Amino acid sequence: MSVFYKKETLIRTICFMSFFVAINVICSFLTTVLPLLSIILIIFLPLTSALVEVMCKDRWFPIYAFATIGLSIVVSLQSIDFTIFYIVPSIFTGYIFGLCSKKGIPNMVAVFVASIIQTGLSFAFIPLIQLITDQNILDVFVKIFGISDRFWFETLILVIFFIVSLIQIILSFIVVDNELKKFTDGKKIKYDQKSIASYSTLISVAIAVILLFFALSVSYLFICFSIYFAVFVIYEQVKEKSKLLLAIDGVSLFVTIILFALLNHYFETGREFILITIAPGLVSATSILHSFLKKSE
Repeated sequence: MSVFYKKETLIRTICFMSFFVAINVICSFLTTVLPLLSIILIIFLPLTSALVEVMCKDRWFPIYAFATIGLSIVVSLQSIDFTIFYIVPSIFTGYIFGLCSKKGIPNMVAVFVASIIQTGLSFAFIPLIQLITDQNILDVFVKIFGISDRFWFETLILVIFFIVSLIQIILSFIVVDNELKKFTDGKKIKYDQKSIASYSTLISVAIAVILLFFALSVSYLFICFSIYFAVFVIYEQVKEKSKLLLAIDGVSLFVTIILFALLNHYFETGREFILITIAPGLVSATSILHSFLKKSE
């Protein structure tokens, strides 16, 4: 791929984009024959768009996007919902992730932004699919997976979308990481990842608690956000080899498990999982306090 980029020509660009357009179109066609295959294919879809954005100049991406969408619709007329629900969001997500990474936006932010966009588009396209095909995509999922508890499925749908999106973008990052270094070497925006991750965790926890009483599904999504950012807090602590903070993290996890076991029956069904945010909250609050103490010294 690096050779391609160094010797980029119009012919090479067209061939490169055509290859990945063909992959997306084949995926669309296969899902019309084997619907269950879509469960596996969706994990890899943003990767093709991310590679095109990273390896080709920005001005070529609209051609790739229109060709992919148009041809996918043609080959999947009997299941156009796949193109709308999977292909279109993945194209935009791959583009956003590739663009953010090329511009030097930190990985934690690029992955999060791309995952949020993918989640939002997937959710937004549900009514669009129903309008076009007169079919509720959620009913399709319920039938494919044999889901018996509709309440929990609809409550967790945003969480499911976000986790799938996160896996997609992380996979894309792993594959294109080496190529991205050529664009971002020395260009990465400098920022204090641990502090931003810590404050983002606490904000996510606060929003999750507030939304718990108004929008349970969205509250669960912010619980996921808090865990996502807390992972980066712990990652920075591991890099700093801070044994004290890591020990406190372990205690925080243990305390959360104990409190969940003791208090979960006091909550209404579904709302007890807000207790999960205790661990991310403690990890981040401790990290912020430790940073203040170090500065004061």
